[in-house]
Amino acid sequence: MARNYSDRRASRYAAHSTQVKPKPATAHSGIFRFLVGFLIPYVLINGLILLFVIQTPSIEASEPDTKDYQNAEVSFKVSSLIPLKSVTATIEGQDVPLEKSGSTYKCTLTNNGNLNITAVAINSMTRSSNIQINLLDEANPLIDEDSVVLGAGYLEFEVSDTQSGVDWDSIYAVDSLGNNLKPTDVNKTTGRVTFSMAADSITVYVSDLAKNQAQANFAVN
Repeated sequence: MARNYSDRRASRYAAHSTQVKPKPATAHSGIFRFLVGFLIPYVLINGLILLFVIQTPSIEASEPDTKDYQNAEVSFKVSSLIPLKSVTATIEGQDVPLEKSGSTYKCTLTNNGNLNITAVAINSMTRSSNIQINLLDEANPLIDEDSVVLGAGYLEFEVSDTQSGVDWDSIYAVDSLGNNLKPTDVNKTTGRVTFSMAADSITVYVSDLAKNQAQANFAVN
């Protein structure tokens, strides 16, 4: 009996094979491919470019501090998401040397004035900050002329210094005879100073704790 192989192959195909039809593309899958393949990368790249273009450094400075009223220390921190091109400081137009430690900078000043700090990023965006320095003692002590009493053989006057304070140990005088004199009495509470004098004139010298010195000459008429 002859076998029909074509019928057997056909029945086997029909029993074990399934024809898979491709699914039609949907609107949702098209939008997803657009978002992932184009829109999101576009937004991210342009956002990073914009951030680079507009990124500006920030400056955070501490209050100036002094220990001797002759030098002031100022420290400040410069923060930036992109590298910095330069950080500079000037006081009244004069360059100020800076010490750098990480993102923190420090400078030491010897005179009062306006301290200007400027930070420039590599995108040329600039940030400036101004700090007024006025804690340094640049003025001489004040000898109050209205308090002067010049009598027979003695001199009294009042002295004050409102910033660093009077250096009471520094007070001395030289009279017209060439004698170097120290005060016979110093009242630190009232600021009154007394000298004994044998000559007809005397020059007194008073310094403050910042080494500023005042002098005044007194003569018996």
